[in-house]
Amino acid sequence: MKLKLPSFINKKNIIKLLINRYFLIGVGFALLLLLGENSFVYYYKLHKQLRQMEEKKEFYVKEMKQDSINIIKLKTDIDAIEKYGREKYMMKKDNEDIYIIR
Repeated sequence: MKLKLPSFINKKNIIKLLINRYFLIGVGFALLLLLGENSFVYYYKLHKQLRQMEEKKEFYVKEMKQDSINIIKLKTDIDAIEKYGREKYMMKKDNEDIYIIR
């Protein structure tokens, strides 16, 4: 079963289309947009990377705020210093025993 093409599509019309300068310029422009140095694919990758970096920035800003609050607490409150030393560095008083449960 042979596929029948419409009458306006024949070898002569296809050759005319391929030789047409506007068609060639359009194809070149499309290739430039898709494969060039500043293509849409490259732009999408950069945009995705920018979003990831902005998320990291938000995370680190939150961490910096929390750390600055902790620094202020440690500079002013002796109980906070003792709690931090016990939790972070497992320090203890002389008459205490520490049991670590994880």
